[in-house]
Amino acid sequence: MPGMTIHLAAANCYLKMHPAEDKDEFIRGAIAPDLAEDTDVSHHSSPSIRNNALSFLLGKVILKDCLDDFDINISFGRGYFFHLITDYEFYRMLAKDEELFIEMTYREIKDRLYHDYTATSSVLKAKYNVVFPSKVKDWDISSDEMPTLINYEDVCRMIDWLGGLDLNAYLKNMV
Repeated sequence: MPGMTIHLAAANCYLKMHPAEDKDEFIRGAIAPDLAEDTDVSHHSSPSIRNNALSFLLGKVILKDCLDDFDINISFGRGYFFHLITDYEFYRMLAKDEELFIEMTYREIKDRLYHDYTATSSVLKAKYNVVFPSKVKDWDISSDEMPTLINYEDVCRMIDWLGGLDLNAYLKNMV
């Protein structure tokens, strides 16, 4: 999963572009899948997820399998769906550099991604006005280190793109 800072930054960007949304409910939905007891279930992860790093990236979220998990007619449900889309798009963005991930193990990619989440957190929080809800306050961790896998500019482009997303159109294109 992308770090919580990425999820909150994307949700803030979306809420800025969609002011009619119930902000608190949308944010609550946007963090809900990562608060589930079993995140493999809440994200409908592929069973082959840990074969190698590339299969990890491409099998982390199976969007079509998630359609019964939320009600897109309410802000919480749209936030939940938005979280899953953010995961899906984030992993596809990373997987574009296929050669990098072919040789990596699941453990290596996971360790490097978690390092990068803290390395990019301060900049993303400032740029997207991220405030951590009390439920995930402990996830607010930053470092001054440089990211090793995540390209900051690519993540910002993805967040900005997600901000303008039409969730109904995205859903229709999936089905």
